[in-house]
Amino acid sequence: MKSSMFARTALTASALLLLSACGGSEGGGLSDAPDAGSGGGNADSSGECGGEGLTALTMAETPGGPLSFVSYGLQQGHFEDEGIDLTLTPSPGGGTTSVPGLLQGEYDVMGLDMVSAITSIEAGLPLKMISGGSSTSDEPDGDFSAVLVKPDSPIQSREDLQDVRMGVNALGNVNELAINDIIEENGSAEGAISPVELPFPEIIAAIGRGDVDAGILIEPFVTIGANQGLRVVDRPWVGIKPGLQIGTMVMTEEKIDECPEVAENFAAAVQTTADDIREDPESFRAALPSLIDLDPALAEEINLIQWRGASDMESVELTGQLMAEYGLIDEEIDYEDAVIG
Repeated sequence: MKSSMFARTALTASALLLLSACGGSEGGGLSDAPDAGSGGGNADSSGECGGEGLTALTMAETPGGPLSFVSYGLQQGHFEDEGIDLTLTPSPGGGTTSVPGLLQGEYDVMGLDMVSAITSIEAGLPLKMISGGSSTSDEPDGDFSAVLVKPDSPIQSREDLQDVRMGVNALGNVNELAINDIIEENGSAEGAISPVELPFPEIIAAIGRGDVDAGILIEPFVTIGANQGLRVVDRPWVGIKPGLQIGTMVMTEEKIDECPEVAENFAAAVQTTADDIREDPESFRAALPSLIDLDPALAEEINLIQWRGASDMESVELTGQLMAEYGLIDEEIDYEDAVIG
């Protein structure tokens, strides 16, 4: 799709500029992470590997469900237990547009969708996937994403998604995988679904106005839209593969090389948080209103994202294979080299 090629070209150009400006390096080390964190001043301000106290890290994560996951880990003390004083902030952009901040050392860790991560690595950026992120459910009704349409829309299912304008939160990210999967399954011509980039809340309004014919949304926006009368006509992630890993968490090679233990400890905190939620999902659901300013009634309705902790190599490889098939990347990456946790 043209939007995908544009996103890849822009990413490659910005990456080359950044790497050139850094003399071949992607930014500062752990010592460049902000001192201010969530742990109440116990961080090791030097950030040196093996130093006393907590190691300060700054992370940017996708707003909504992914941000709530890491916030819950912080609330439960799982990152502090692993020696990490984590400062968490919403990602400033969607998909690959956020990556320059990681390369420039503004963040030490970043949550990305799988397509953006693979696109960045295939473009030559020195990133490693250190932990798994969000995954969808094994059952369609449990998918945390959905394609929504107006209540009176003639679109009844994914088979009707022909010659439509599709609202998406970012171009060139995991939405491209869903769109291409639908086009392929329908046997449609390239361009049968035209993505229109809009923030999640605006997609709901755009569908209602008829500015777009449909929109790909994630929770809690799926439930918000449904409560406003929009109809769910497809569950895109389950449609690709039940249980598909959608997100990942990445660090630069330089930061990992400086202190491999920090990446390992971060991944351990993610795994503990995932285990915690899997064992007691209702406590996580009950905490959501305080984690992401979510209405308590809405928190009871939404489909929860699934969290498994470690990366699912089957999902990673399938995503890369489909990206190459759909022309989103020129060739598949070295998965064993790119995924370390």
